[in-house]
Amino acid sequence: MKSLLTLMIVCLSFFAFSQDIVLSQDVKSDSIRPTNGPNLKNYKHLYVGLGFPVFTNEEVNYLKPGTSMVVDYGIRYKRRFNNTFALLADLSVNWASYKIKQDDGKSVPDTVVNDKAKFQINSLTPALFARINVGKRGNYIGNYLDLGAYGNWNWKKSYKTVNKIDNNQVERNAINRLSYIEPFAYGLMARIGIGRYAISARYRMSDLFKDGIHPELPRLTLGLELGILK
Repeated sequence: MKSLLTLMIVCLSFFAFSQDIVLSQDVKSDSIRPTNGPNLKNYKHLYVGLGFPVFTNEEVNYLKPGTSMVVDYGIRYKRRFNNTFALLADLSVNWASYKIKQDDGKSVPDTVVNDKAKFQINSLTPALFARINVGKRGNYIGNYLDLGAYGNWNWKKSYKTVNKIDNNQVERNAINRLSYIEPFAYGLMARIGIGRYAISARYRMSDLFKDGIHPELPRLTLGLELGILK
């Protein structure tokens, strides 16, 4: 009987000791603060954007208004320093379509008048931004102003034309790897945002054409952006 009583006391002491250790571990793990979130130390998310090239000089406006556009799809990383300032890095793919007016005054890239014509320029675009947060917020994006710079690698450069020929047939032609378009470009960017929505502006500082081709394609692009937030 004494042996049985001794064994029971030893077993109860072991179970009590084991439970104390488990409880201590749970409390310790619960005390770790998260670092990943919309308004925490680190955050990354996808985004899409739609922009429209804008001419600042009407005398050289040879685009069809409202039909030329730039589509962006990318990933963004944000490093928060405090409730006001953060640093952001973007990497996106851009599809730019510049539809050219076809009239007697056409001069870019030549004077040939087609039924339809456009430049198609696809780019890989890294960018860096400083973000200024406005107002108090919890763990969400809130209101902000982004100011930054970008670079473009123009990996696809095409000029495409469409013409109707005899018997209502359609002839489509594309000239790729255009030698008179620069492979790289750079400029400035800005965004004003509320949560997942933003108004964006992009200004290209470098020339897109080389070999003396003039006038330039629009340097300014205005658009809208939607963040795909987790």
